[in-house]
Amino acid sequence: MTTTPGAAAPTATGTASTAVAESKKATVDYESFLKLLTAQLRNQDPLAPMDATQFMTQLAQLSTVEQSMRSNDTLGQVLDTLKSSGMRMDMALLGRKVEVESDQLSLSEGKAQAAYTVDGTPASVKLEVLNGAGAVVYGTSGSLQPGRQVFDWTGKTSAGATAPDGLYTLRVTAKDKDGKALTAATVITDTVAEVRSVDGATKFVLKNGATVGSDAVLSAS
Repeated sequence: MTTTPGAAAPTATGTASTAVAESKKATVDYESFLKLLTAQLRNQDPLAPMDATQFMTQLAQLSTVEQSMRSNDTLGQVLDTLKSSGMRMDMALLGRKVEVESDQLSLSEGKAQAAYTVDGTPASVKLEVLNGAGAVVYGTSGSLQPGRQVFDWTGKTSAGATAPDGLYTLRVTAKDKDGKALTAATVITDTVAEVRSVDGATKFVLKNGATVGSDAVLSAS
């Protein structure tokens, strides 16, 4: 897995420390229960010994505590295995082209492309390209046809200047005939440059510099 300085990736030391702490806590609970039961038997009144039914109930409780500890250990191992397996599957996308749901538009040598879809029948569609500061540098009308539409940008701004290469944001605003806003989704295609694990979740860093979660990946080729 490719790592990048500053990424909030979990460390093996931190994971191991947590597991040890949890194991110690469970052991303390189990040993405390056992000591309490032993002390109760040692200090009971010989003339009024513990009721057999009560004693069997406490033994059953002790057995339940032990089984719970073992179950927790087993579940922890299964979870670790699943996480490891999932990361290996995500690593398989490294270097491959993926189609992801993202509004991050990459301009390189006068070329930028994205696709978008509108949920419903639009009466108006406005496409705007925003720079890193959030300012609109280019705007145009989008297609009113249903289904997936492609947006190509040459890097020319609305003022006629040439925008520098880099990462921009594509904003799609669609409304129906009654002026009600319609949901729009934007899709880009790029190559996975890095795979990171951030707080237990997989993040893909695309070649254009955008970072998306694994749930944003729609397809791969």
